[in-house]
This record gives sequence, structure tokens and C-alpha cells, in this order.
Amino acid sequence: MKKSLFLIAAICSAISFPYHIAAAETVGLTLTDSIEMALLTDESIEGAEAGREAALHAWKAARRSKGPTVSWNAQALRIGGRDYRSARRAHSLYGNPHQEQVVTGDVGGLGIPVYSTQTVGSYAYDNTFSNSWSLSVPIYTGGQLENQIKSGRYQLNKADLTVENTRQTVRYQAAEAYANLLHYENLAQVAKDAVDMGNTQLDLIRAQFEEGAVAEADMLTMSVSIANYKQNLVNAEKAVEVAKSTLASIVGLPQDTDVEPLDHFSYEPYGKELPECEAYALEHRPDGIAADYDIKAAQALKEAAKAGWRPRVTGVGSQNIASNAPFASERSNNWQAGLSVSWNIFDNGVTSENVRQAASVVDQYEAGARKTRKNIQLETRTAYLNMKAAEQNIRETAVAVQQAEDSYTIAQVRYEEGVDILISVTDAQEKLTQARSNYMTALYQYNLSRAALEKAMGVPVGFDASLYTGAEQEGASADEALAAAWLGEEE
Repeated sequence: MKKSLFLIAAICSAISFPYHIAAAETVGLTLTDSIEMALLTDESIEGAEAGREAALHAWKAARRSKGPTVSWNAQALRIGGRDYRSARRAHSLYGNPHQEQVVTGDVGGLGIPVYSTQTVGSYAYDNTFSNSWSLSVPIYTGGQLENQIKSGRYQLNKADLTVENTRQTVRYQAAEAYANLLHYENLAQVAKDAVDMGNTQLDLIRAQFEEGAVAEADMLTMSVSIANYKQNLVNAEKAVEVAKSTLASIVGLPQDTDVEPLDHFSYEPYGKELPECEAYALEHRPDGIAADYDIKAAQALKEAAKAGWRPRVTGVGSQNIASNAPFASERSNNWQAGLSVSWNIFDNGVTSENVRQAASVVDQYEAGARKTRKNIQLETRTAYLNMKAAEQNIRETAVAVQQAEDSYTIAQVRYEEGVDILISVTDAQEKLTQARSNYMTALYQYNLSRAALEKAMGVPVGFDASLYTGAEQEGASADEALAAAWLGEEE
């Protein structure tokens, strides 16, 4: 899509030039410079990108939950009590369990002993060390994990669109601040011209007064007018200073930087009709598309909630050992492996309520998406109509300026020739000043409305949201969709 000539001058990709500006230094900036610097330094973009990272890791965590889980549990305990008394006695007499020749009788009563090999002794049973390992692998969860992964993926898609929407907002804020500075500088120039015209006229009146051609009242009247013009100039200059600080802050410069705008307002008719703009906005606005991903994520969580009605199958394995010493197994050593199946046959309606809750969340996001689309259309329509009104005002005020200049010239000549009074001159000057101010305001409103229109339409900065969605719906991952829709060089 062709970009407008002035306020939306560039689709900006990330660039890598540093700005090191000393406080109070004069810095000349074009609109493109301002937008690029704002995109590099604005904290809201940084925050949106951090949110994207959070969504990415949440999705990865959901994916990894389908894999195996291995856990280890260990205990080291001091033990005692009556249950271990005989064991301790056997340990004191014979030591740890071992094979030993024991007299079990005699031969024919002749006193000849009969020996047999037996296990005697016992473990100390003062301490016990146990270790257990377990492995579990989800095999079937009733769709819970799969839908949680799907929901996480949609939230990641939404996060990408949120980043792009934030970029577009920052671009508009930079364009708006730049336009405000130009506008207030133009108004200040108009106010300065009014002071200069008044001073010139006052010099002529003073010369005529000294010659006795005019009354002193004319000189006093013009002095009062000049005082009013100077007050307007002071107010206009203060507005310029505030606008400079605002733009400096937005582009990441110290707020006391003397920013000098290098561009000027221009007028070029906008070639698209309102229906075309509205259609483009509904297709490309990142926040509108993000609202649809909210619905998809909520629908996936609704499906995940239904898993409570279904069985779960898990692959399991475990081993347990126990000993007097760490990681030994003389007391016990056993393992098991197989499948574990669980099914809540009756959960007193908990799953049903969870599903109903999830369905209500879907309804909530659907209502929000409809509201978002209505707002997109309204913002687009408002900006377009404001732009068209300003466009008409530009034509009319341009004619008014020419007429006011002619009227002022005539009033000056008539006054100098003594055929008219001073009030005609001052009235003509005020109308000329107002006409010039109106023309500058119309130019400002046209350019600002045009920037607002392209913000409302979702004209891309980093990537085309419509291309991103198309790639994702064809099965591309979030990163692949970004690559397919990216407008500049790869990051």
C-alpha cells in the first residue's frame, strides 16, 4: 500500500545507529528520524517485546509438559523405638547380618556338637537412608495438554500482534509530536509576523504624527494592538518549547534538547475512499486480529476443560532403595514399571462447571472482538472525515489568506493617503493574521488526521498483520509467520 507523503513517511524497520545527544544541544530531525528513534527507544515497545517473550516461554512450557518427568526423593533419618530393640541386640552380639557356623545340637547325646550355617546379626537401625526415583510420561490426557499447547500458541500469536500494534502506536505518537511542533512553530511565526507588521505600521504612524498628519490616538491604538500581538507571540513560543520537550521525550532525547524540525507540512490528496479504508482496517489492524486470537485461545481452553470427563493414561516407572548408608540398598531394593489409568467417574459436576466457565470466557472475548471491530471502523471513519474536512479547509483558507493580504494592502494605502481610519488597518491586519493561522491549522489538521487514519487502518511498521495471520493459518509457527510477514530486513 502506498504510504502518504508526509506524516507517515516511512515504514520503519529496526536500525542500529546510536544517538548520543548532550543536554540543550540543537538537534535537527526529519519526521523519519523521529519515528526511527522513537521505535528504538520507546519503553512500551520494550514492554510489549518482553510480553512476547513471556508468551513464548509459556507456550514452550506447555509443549514440554507432554514429555517425561523424572523425580527423585531422598531421606536421611535417625530412627529408634521398641520396634528396633531386638534388632539392635542382635547387631550388638553378632554385627551386621552374615553367614556363621552355629551349634544346633550334638551327636547321640555324646557331647559332639552339630554345626549348621545360618544368618545371624542385624543392621544397626540407628539411621536410615532411602532414595526413590520415578518416571511418568503422559500418554493420553483427554485433550487437556494438546489444547493447552494450542491456547499457548494463540497467545503467542496475539503477543506478536500486540508488539506490532505498539509499534504503530509509537509511530503515530512520534508523528503527532512532530506535527504539533511544526504547528506551534508555524503559529509562532504568524504571531511574530503580526508583531512585525504592527511595528512597521507604528513607525509609519509615528512619522505621520510628527508631520501632524494623524492624531496621537492612532499611535496609542497601534501600541495597544502590538502589545496584544506580543502576548500572543509569548504564548506561541511557550507552546513551541513544550512541543520540543514532548518530541524530545518521545524520541529518547533529553527533554531540554532544542529540537529543530527539518520537514514542513505538505498537502497531497489522499487517493482512497472511505469503504476501502474501512475494509483495509478490518483486515490489517493488529489489535483487531489479536482479539480473534483471544477467542481461539479461549476456545482451546474450553476444549481442555472437557478433559475432566475423560480418562488419563500415564506411563510410569519407579525404583526404591533403603539402607543404613546413603545410596546403598541392603534393606530394600524394588522397582516397578507399567501404565497408570485414572478416570473421575463422578466429580460432582466440577468439570461441567469448568466447561461452562470456559464457554463464558469465549463469549466474553467474542463480545470484546465485536466491540474492537466497531471501534476500528469508527476510528477509521472519524480520521477519514476529519482529513476530508481539513482538506476542504486548506483550499478555503488558502483563498482567504490571499484575500486578507489584498485587503490589508488596500487598507494600508487608504490610511496612508488619509482616506480611511486606522481601525480599518488594524482590523485588516487581525483578519490577515487569523487567516494565516487558519491556513496553518488546516494544514496541521490534514496531516495529523492522515497520520491518525493510517494508524486507524493498521498500516504496518514491522510486519503486515494480514500476511502474518495468513501464514499462521497455513500452519506456520509464530517465528515463521513473522518471517513471512516482515517488511524490512530480518532482525
